[in-house]
Amino acid sequence: MATEPRKGSGEQPSVFRYVPPEQQIARAVTYIGDVLLEFSLQFTGSLTVVCPPDETGAPLEERPTPQIAGAALHRIADGLFISAVRADRPTIESNGGHRFTHKSTTIAGPRTRRFSGECAIEIPGGSGSDEPAINGSLGYALDVRALAPSDPPVPEAGDWLERHDMSFASIGAVVLEPVPVAADRAARLYAS
Repeated sequence: MATEPRKGSGEQPSVFRYVPPEQQIARAVTYIGDVLLEFSLQFTGSLTVVCPPDETGAPLEERPTPQIAGAALHRIADGLFISAVRADRPTIESNGGHRFTHKSTTIAGPRTRRFSGECAIEIPGGSGSDEPAINGSLGYALDVRALAPSDPPVPEAGDWLERHDMSFASIGAVVLEPVPVAADRAARLYAS
């Protein structure tokens, strides 16, 4: 198992806390008829990263495991898509096995709804030093913005669902594309 020390190495695995970047990490834009639909996803919280022991004795910042873990963690948005799109609660799914649980829907701005909840992530570690185990739960916020030329100039909060529900219902699935992370906002690994 990747989280156990190697026999005879005398070293323990390194445990880190990962904090995602403070920006949207995935997004999609599509048109249905004359309705522009924008989806953007953000994560909050932290995950646990367990790196197998390093037998080289290299300083932590020079070890490949944190470098590779950081790169892999920046890509936690890969393989995310929205299926069963409904204006009252879109379903987020993942090729990587992330489990999304919807908790609330709020107004996030003009013509925008925020669907919030929790995302459980569990990526098993491998046997190599470049294959850390990653697990935990992150909060998520999926902002969905719908714009149409027929929308009234002053958005009415109460009729957003009724006005755009048919546009959402006609979508089979929307693939969220990872958003590049700016260097000054990059996710970080912290020693636990």
